[in-house]
Amino acid sequence: MHSITVAHLDVFAAEPGGGNPCPIVADATGLSDRQLQAIAAHYQQETGFVLTGEDGRLRLRFFVPRHEMAMCVHATVAATTVLVAAGTVTGSQLIASTASGDCRISWTGGDRPAVTVEQQAPWLGPPVLAATELGAALGLPASAIGQPIRPVSVSRPKLIVPLDRAGDLHRAVPDLPELWRLCRAYKCTGAYLFAPHPDGRPDHVVARQFPVDAGFAEDPATGVAAGALAAYLADLAGHREPGWLQVDIDQGQAMGRPSRLRARALTDGASVLRSMVSGQAVLRATEQLALADLPDIDEPGGLR
Repeated sequence: MHSITVAHLDVFAAEPGGGNPCPIVADATGLSDRQLQAIAAHYQQETGFVLTGEDGRLRLRFFVPRHEMAMCVHATVAATTVLVAAGTVTGSQLIASTASGDCRISWTGGDRPAVTVEQQAPWLGPPVLAATELGAALGLPASAIGQPIRPVSVSRPKLIVPLDRAGDLHRAVPDLPELWRLCRAYKCTGAYLFAPHPDGRPDHVVARQFPVDAGFAEDPATGVAAGALAAYLADLAGHREPGWLQVDIDQGQAMGRPSRLRARALTDGASVLRSMVSGQAVLRATEQLALADLPDIDEPGGLR
């Protein structure tokens, strides 16, 4: 194998030029872990790879420039879009294997399907008292940080950090090493900040994601964190009537990549049972990448 086909998509775009850019290799069979990480390093973006597992099931792997990720929702949406357009998968749903476990994927529509990804059963950690430290790490006063701050996972744990005002969210200028230190202290792979949207809708928020040591500072659209946020919000409302809580999340404005994600979480009134994230991907280009052009990397950074 001397070259591979790479599809480039924008995922969760709220407008042209928005969304999270994502390279997809729809046939990664035969590529080594070192090559997979080198491809992500070449593009300096989260990159998705499609393989076939030993059981014949679709297998998805995800890399950022510095390590492998157990799950990446926007790359799952992008990969599904490529596979549906190519006719590689048919019907309206499938179960894919990922390093975080099996995930259910469903879609509607044709060449540009609306894709929904369900991850693992939500886990919500105890609230943490870190407003002062987080404020310092984000360049904000501690009074800007709301409560509760807590780790939440639907595949990869995120530190969910509420802010009272959208203006503070967009003013945050993180000290990344210090923010990463705090995230690691709570065993989280990133900090996900959110605040009420200025339009006042209770089901509409703005958010920013700062991943830990991914090879880039900020993420324009983060499905793993969006699912965790829906579970977090559903848990706050857990004393209410059982059912689905839905939230629209605007992300990426601070990066000039406006994005919109729709997340839902199901509660039985006492606990959060499920979460899902929905959106679309747009194909921008397809290219042939020569494997000889890949950068040299050290040993792959491991799974996180």
